[in-house]
Amino acid sequence: MDPVPAYRQMLATGPVVWLPRNRLHAICGYEALTTSLRNHKVFRSGMGVSIDDTVNAFLIGSTLNSDPPEHDATRAITFGPLTPKALEEVRARIEEEAQFIADRVVAQREFDAVGDLATHLPLAIVRDLVGLGAQGKEHMLKWAGATFELMGDPRDRRETAVRNLGELRQFLDDPEVLNGLSPDGWANRATRMAVEAGMEHRKAISLMRDYIAPSLDTTISAIGYGVMLFARNPDQWDKLRQDRSLLRNAIEEVVRLNTPIKTLSRLVEEDVEVGGTKLPKGSRTMMMFGAANRDPSRFEDPDRFDIERNTRGHVGFGRGTHACLGMHLARLEMNCLFNALADRVERFELVEEPVPAKISVIHSFRRLMVRVGT
Repeated sequence: MDPVPAYRQMLATGPVVWLPRNRLHAICGYEALTTSLRNHKVFRSGMGVSIDDTVNAFLIGSTLNSDPPEHDATRAITFGPLTPKALEEVRARIEEEAQFIADRVVAQREFDAVGDLATHLPLAIVRDLVGLGAQGKEHMLKWAGATFELMGDPRDRRETAVRNLGELRQFLDDPEVLNGLSPDGWANRATRMAVEAGMEHRKAISLMRDYIAPSLDTTISAIGYGVMLFARNPDQWDKLRQDRSLLRNAIEEVVRLNTPIKTLSRLVEEDVEVGGTKLPKGSRTMMMFGAANRDPSRFEDPDRFDIERNTRGHVGFGRGTHACLGMHLARLEMNCLFNALADRVERFELVEEPVPAKISVIHSFRRLMVRVGT
């Protein structure tokens, strides 16, 4: 639930470490990780990025769980509405919603920065933009959580996650789903473009998975973590309020320290040596984004929150071919929300210690009670 001590232990051990409980190697050093992420021919995503191959059987074929050239073809379809240029069309809508939620929580004075703040904006914006219809809209957050749970080892939460992922499978297999999609939503657009490109109808519909998992939990995680960081570092909040030009870099620093997706796996396609460790063909390895983002060989005093830090090269949004599909949307949502809060809030104060959430590969809070001063 708090991965940071494990990151430190990994990095102190070496750039590649053996995880005996999972019986997997983990690539944790910054240089070793970024080099490996760029080598998609050896470190494959096309056999799934979960450590559980029964889960991979369902996920294979999505943009995240594919390799070039298939990956490039599907990403070209699903990435269209998520480019910086395309997102300018919805900026005003996101800003309006951010202003609304900022007014509401500030009026409360004391609130849960996860349930009352962080969750609201991605759900209000993304669910409508994706346009899954009534059933899909209602269950997006649950389905996304199940997908991330099963990419790791959820242990006692596995049964629930499997059931929820099964609901998503049924949803995607329902022939009536296509008729229920919003005509101008991202899901309908992606499905239509995929069919026009000659993709099998069932696979075309499955592309809407690209908008379900990556667009909610990760942004919610980063927003909540950002509030916690500013509460514990009021000097950084003062800097931001006084100079909004720092906001863009502040968001990157929040994502670096939070690293919402802690880790995903890759299948090793051929024998390879990384950081002095031999990884055998056919094995799975964990890509430890969270550890690499706190590697002192890349980031000086890596656990310190500094919104003026040079964050260039952080892997909070991944790296290489599989860089986060929704990173520009997440940045825009966080920019609008923290800008609205900076207009209204002088101080964040933690009312109690954050309550961690239990999601296998996501680093987030379940509850974060704060009080604001204006």
